[in-house]
Amino acid sequence: MNILRKNMQALFLLVCVLLFQAALITGFSGYYPEDGHLAVHFIDVGQGDAIFIQTPTHHVLIDGGDRGDTVPEYLLSRGIDLIHIMIGTHPHADHIGGLINVMQQMEVLEVIDPGVVHTTRTFEEYLTLIDEKDIRFTIGRAGMTRDIGEGIRMDILHPENPSHTHLNDASVVVRITYGSVSFLFSGDAEVHSEMEMLRRSQTLASTVLKVGHHGSRTSTSPLFLAAVDPEVAVIMTGTGNRYGHPHEETMSSLSRMNIEIYRTDLHGNIVISTDGADYHVDVYEPYMYEGEAAAGFGININTAALQRLQDIIHISEHRARELIALRPFHSLDELTQISGIGAARLQDIKDQGLAYIE
Repeated sequence: MNILRKNMQALFLLVCVLLFQAALITGFSGYYPEDGHLAVHFIDVGQGDAIFIQTPTHHVLIDGGDRGDTVPEYLLSRGIDLIHIMIGTHPHADHIGGLINVMQQMEVLEVIDPGVVHTTRTFEEYLTLIDEKDIRFTIGRAGMTRDIGEGIRMDILHPENPSHTHLNDASVVVRITYGSVSFLFSGDAEVHSEMEMLRRSQTLASTVLKVGHHGSRTSTSPLFLAAVDPEVAVIMTGTGNRYGHPHEETMSSLSRMNIEIYRTDLHGNIVISTDGADYHVDVYEPYMYEGEAAAGFGININTAALQRLQDIIHISEHRARELIALRPFHSLDELTQISGIGAARLQDIKDQGLAYIE
């Protein structure tokens, strides 16, 4: 009887160990979604983007950070060895570099890419590996739609005609919808792209916004942010990065709209799970921006320095010098005095919402 009891105790301990190991392999960072839920993992890759989307039927990976094993290790440790759709938003290394490591270690069925060329070794290796592994290659364009499982829809909102010179504005922008909960992943798309999406009258309103270009002031314009109107914003950026991301202007914009802010440089990996009606963020509390909501926001074109003026869309260094020479301005409409600034570009400047006169 004692032998039987001991054997039963040993068997019970073994089952507990196996269940614990299975939880380590298949579990999620800080939160385990129930069957039928959608889970979105914002993987901390430092100064870069890497977003893993898990549905009941599909695994989607948007970007992979810079070269390294962070993303494949994160996925493989959770029992994920197959990617159905991999999206390289644009050819910069901090977005596609880690996708090379993913393709080397995991099975990938399809790659969606903006189809613009970049003359770097990283981009060359990325394309070569797609070809060598005979992975389906799809050029992503606005209007494309995919069903990624049980009522979960993925729409590509951008690009329509991608820029081959300004790669950030070639970014593939994706919106995923599940019931009443939606996510907008904007890559590094800047104000010009945001204005294009607004002009196309696309549905932008989303519960969660992956903030564009790591929180740079070159993205997340007031009009675009108002159209998206998110409850939650996730900023993917590296600790102490040399770009100063996220910029104060972006933080101010998010704060003024009372949007919950989560940051990979402060929170690490962030997982948001939803059943299509409600959502759960696996971070105890959001980041609280302590700057003044209006402080540092906007650019007074009559007083701003040369470098600061160049944050205004269409204002190059040459145009910034011309602008300074033409001061003072009494109306933004007078910016058409600057060479190359016509009615359309003036409207872009107004839409961006940074330039003002005082």
